[in-house]
Amino acid sequence: MQIGEFAGLCGTNISLLRYYDKIGLLRPAFTDVVTGYRYYAPGQERIFRGITMLGRAGFSLKEIGRVLENAGNDEALAAVFAAKQQEIAEMLQALRDVQTYMKGMEETGTEELSFNENIDLPFVDDPAAVGKWAVLGHWRNRDEFYAGKKPNTKLYGEQIREIYFLPGGEQYWVYGWTKGKLLIDEYRNPHWETYEIEEIGNETYMLLDHKGYDYLVSGKTELVAMKRVDSRPYTRREIARKDAIDLPFADDPDVIGQWKTWGFCATKEEFSTEPEPEEEQYWKSVTFFPGGSCTSVFEDDVIAGDDKQTWTKGFLLRKYNDCACAYEIRPVDGRDYLLIEWKSGDYRWGGFDTNYYIFVRDMD
Repeated sequence: MQIGEFAGLCGTNISLLRYYDKIGLLRPAFTDVVTGYRYYAPGQERIFRGITMLGRAGFSLKEIGRVLENAGNDEALAAVFAAKQQEIAEMLQALRDVQTYMKGMEETGTEELSFNENIDLPFVDDPAAVGKWAVLGHWRNRDEFYAGKKPNTKLYGEQIREIYFLPGGEQYWVYGWTKGKLLIDEYRNPHWETYEIEEIGNETYMLLDHKGYDYLVSGKTELVAMKRVDSRPYTRREIARKDAIDLPFADDPDVIGQWKTWGFCATKEEFSTEPEPEEEQYWKSVTFFPGGSCTSVFEDDVIAGDDKQTWTKGFLLRKYNDCACAYEIRPVDGRDYLLIEWKSGDYRWGGFDTNYYIFVRDMD
């Protein structure tokens, strides 16, 4: 039967079936190379139903693929389902912990949880720590790590895949260090985590006593393990994400002039013409001059000079940190709004997507 008929049989849509085909989860029984038409066998409905049931049970598409690959292998399937049951059990326990904690908040009031530990510690060298470390994930305790239990990579390590220990304890992004401690300068949550370096087999590991939610509630740390990648003395500029900033100048008369801060948004889709308090904005203003020069005024700094920053049509070129920040002008109700990419440390070192500052044309 053709894909439309099969979609009706399964009670789904064609686009989902095409996606399953693309990722290799459920391929058609036959695809006509001339017409591109997909044909499915009636028995494949059972496979689709199985995929749906696995998804409802909390399996990711990648995990579902492993289940289908091991269909007929009872031992392998038992291992997959046992791992999922353990994961769900841990999630249920975490849910119970949160429920207990939230009940306590109703009784004592809602207060923000934060570390606010002193990370202004004197630097003590530890040559064994210098270099790049790959984050493997986290375990509830060291016993689980030594026993070879599969780590949880969803809370720590999914986005942050490596951490660098720079010579001299130099800080990059939120990370710095001194002997025995990783210093984490997170917004409103500065804290430190102790580390130990161990040789296991032919590999070198760094074991961190991670301070997460459980630590804030009960003082209990988890284990984050990292494996040494190399011992190179990296620099913070070397490890930062870099854009092409040697773009030729192209004029854009519409952007010339001074723009004042208006707001901030995580994505373009969240753009709003509602103003936000100026005192909350770090980037105060930006001025585009004819010919490609520009000046940015921040809360605690002014960036000026063609050696540090220029512009070309569509981009603000921050030479001092190798960032090409795209901009666009949005006219709304007779007012011009300027959206500029804000490529902070989250973008340059954390691998996160860019945020956006919103400005309005200064008519004074």
